[in-house]
Amino acid sequence: MKRAIIAVLAAFFSLAACILPVFSQDKSQQAASEVTSYTLTISDRESRVIAEIPLKDGLFDHVFVHSIHLTPVIERFRVVLSPEGAPLLHLFELDYESCGIGMPSDTENGFRLVDGKFILDMSRDFPIIPVMVSIVAGHGIAANGHFFPFTDWVPEGTQLFLAAKAAF
Repeated sequence: MKRAIIAVLAAFFSLAACILPVFSQDKSQQAASEVTSYTLTISDRESRVIAEIPLKDGLFDHVFVHSIHLTPVIERFRVVLSPEGAPLLHLFELDYESCGIGMPSDTENGFRLVDGKFILDMSRDFPIIPVMVSIVAGHGIAANGHFFPFTDWVPEGTQLFLAAKAAF
């Protein structure tokens, strides 16, 4: 009789162990499935929102002209969710035209040459990205087929902070 009870209890707990994860879904998975869109928020040092850019597919580029080489640099980002469900800015690619001072010298996650440009595959996550608005023209955000120069909102030398917001 004891063996039968132990066998029934063992079967019950085994079944519960298989079913329980289905009902206790991780919050980040739940949040990820509920997100409908993202917005890139650009704030100043006083946390005032300078601009909000809706992001199609959660993608945007941080664009600037290298101050020494005077060639364009594009940092490609995708908004992802942390395990806790907070939006992060995921740097997945760096696109630049000239090597040398101030440019990456390692291959990080992969490196290729496409149409004369260096493409570096990356994988870095940031909750917030501080940027100093460049004195060299062409510094801003490219998203949804538009370029948004930082100097349309603030003067050169201003420190800004990039972050993402999820809309549910």
